[in-house]
Amino acid sequence: MNRRSILKGAAVGGIVPATYVGTRRFGSEETAAEATTERTTSAKPDAEETDADEDKTAVSIRIVDVPDAIPGGAFLEWSVEVTNPTDQPVRPTLEYAVDGESAGSVTLTVDPGETERPFPVSVPTEPVAEDRPLEIHVETETDVDTATVTLLGVDELAPDLLFPDRELRVRPGTTVHFEVGAVDPETPQTTSWWVDSENVGDSLGAWQATYFADQGAHYWQETFDEPGTYEVAASVAVDDERYRASWTVEVAETRPEGLADPVIEAGRPAPGVLEVGPDEAVDLEIDVADPDGNLDRVVWWLTQADTILGVSEVSGEWDTATLSVDGGLCHTCAIIPWVITGDGTFTDAPVWVVDHPGLESPELGDDIGLGDEHGFGR
Repeated sequence: MNRRSILKGAAVGGIVPATYVGTRRFGSEETAAEATTERTTSAKPDAEETDADEDKTAVSIRIVDVPDAIPGGAFLEWSVEVTNPTDQPVRPTLEYAVDGESAGSVTLTVDPGETERPFPVSVPTEPVAEDRPLEIHVETETDVDTATVTLLGVDELAPDLLFPDRELRVRPGTTVHFEVGAVDPETPQTTSWWVDSENVGDSLGAWQATYFADQGAHYWQETFDEPGTYEVAASVAVDDERYRASWTVEVAETRPEGLADPVIEAGRPAPGVLEVGPDEAVDLEIDVADPDGNLDRVVWWLTQADTILGVSEVSGEWDTATLSVDGGLCHTCAIIPWVITGDGTFTDAPVWVVDHPGLESPELGDDIGLGDEHGFGR
């Protein structure tokens, strides 16, 4: 396990609706943004700031309000006291780090003889299976302080709440759909996701909420481009309890040795513009295939409305998924089927965009319909 765990933020790759959170491409390029921030506090005249520049390092610092231990997956929070022993205002910059990784910085003005506290620091931690120490480090140009917190191991989720199996082998470029089920269906649940100890996203967002309400699970989709072995983990919080889910994904160097994504081979009506009235019923079909012969389900999404229109069961190597809609399709909304196999491999495509007769026709992007980029014909 490496120790990049503390300080990475989430990023979502691809051109998708803003609420379509839970998808990322891993291996081709760095997509997670550094979670570093700079907060500046100053209400001093220019002359005083000039004086502060001359003595900006003449401060002492002390880490305060730091817990002895926190459960893995919780936010680690602490504060720092900055004291100015001089007779001039000073303006130091504090650099924060956890386990050697940057946790951001803050610059503030401290008056003569005063002690100030900048905003508390808060960073997510990785859900770990066993206890381990974390070192907090804060420094200015002339002073430094450190503290140690114990990151407590948390219990693993029951296997029946995890999807897919905990170990899988895939081809380069394959997307895997991960799920953690509801620990208590009557209690709110939050989930954050980690790949190789890097925080890549969480369960916030309209699509996550819709999926949890409809399917009883939070999800994450990760595309693995490069050969190697990847550790995927989820941190699950329910009330005051925390749990951990984990998977190992091996990406094979040669294509025949691993699982591949399913494909959408055809759609009826023809993919592209779907002319249908707001109260008009319509039947939709897509032909789907899985080279590994383990088709499982198709989840039909309606964008902008952030709605799941239905779920179709499919099976085997090739099947047809059907959906009957009794009206209510919004103008310019796209219909996006998610094809999920029993192995967790995944594909999707915005197959249709709705056009109500008599209204201005929607503009179609290059991603509407079926093409090679969505698996058609591969």
